[in-house]
Amino acid sequence: MHEPIQEQEAVSRKSELHPPAPSKRWHFANFATVNAALTFVNASPPQVAGEISATARNDGTVGMFYFL
Repeated sequence: MHEPIQEQEAVSRKSELHPPAPSKRWHFANFATVNAALTFVNASPPQVAGEISATARNDGTVGMFYFL
């Protein structure tokens, strides 16, 4: 059985398994409408599964974390 990965070694282990894409980073944006958020997600280059996390709010706005 493998030992659990500790916090101190987590970044180096991930780098060993998956070399990081230097140009991609997480960002956050607020959108006025759901359609504005969808237009952003589908614009070139479109985000793929796992590259966004969005919350539609009661006031119709959308908060989105995205990887680009």
